[in-house]
Amino acid sequence: MPPDYESALLSALSGVKTAGTEVVEEESHDKEEGTTAAPSIGGVTRSNIWHHPDAHPIALDLALLNKYGADWLDWEPETLQHVIPQDFGTPSLSDLNIAKIQACATLHLVDTFWQRWEVFLWCTMAFNSEFPDFRAMQVPAVGQVLISCDIANRIRDEVEWTDEVKEYVAAVFHHDDIFLALPPADFAHLTVPAVINAGELAKRWTDVRFAGKAPTGDTILDEQLRRLLSVNDYLEESRTRLQKQLALHV
Repeated sequence: MPPDYESALLSALSGVKTAGTEVVEEESHDKEEGTTAAPSIGGVTRSNIWHHPDAHPIALDLALLNKYGADWLDWEPETLQHVIPQDFGTPSLSDLNIAKIQACATLHLVDTFWQRWEVFLWCTMAFNSEFPDFRAMQVPAVGQVLISCDIANRIRDEVEWTDEVKEYVAAVFHHDDIFLALPPADFAHLTVPAVINAGELAKRWTDVRFAGKAPTGDTILDEQLRRLLSVNDYLEESRTRLQKQLALHV
């Protein structure tokens, strides 16, 4: 019988520290666009990437693959805590980055991220530098979902999204009152309110994204475009951070 990597993810992430985790038990929240940012403690460097909260999951994943090949995917978190400081010359490996690494391993080994909404949620939290919470419902934001899907596409791009996860992602867009599904989450089918002209929104979004400047008007479409630009910028910031970290040759 093959290992139950989903249970391994649950076990590993349940065991890490949960202090500072933002938990949302109700369907509403107050985060603008739903995105959060860790306090700045300086940039990511070769020497601090393994314990820095802004370490990109893909940068950590590629470093492990380059060093150990696929062997590390079967290792317990305790093994990673032992070998990474030793082999990479770092004083420690943070619990948060262990969560990111375990989420990456889950995507490498099983399809449940693309199939079950709860696994999608757990990994999305880790990919966005937040500890998953297995006792209370957390509500991801559109920007966080975009980053999660972007990371997933870099690990594997052949897995089909199930209707369950498509509907879950659509619910995130609706929760944040954003009514144009952006890539890499454009697989979600959104129900657009009658007051929004979907065709006009898509057309204007192309221009706004190219210009990189939000409109200043007070129409419904203007507000939609501002929200779209905000979450798209959030994704692009993650991609820029990844490129900088890959250049560290960790």
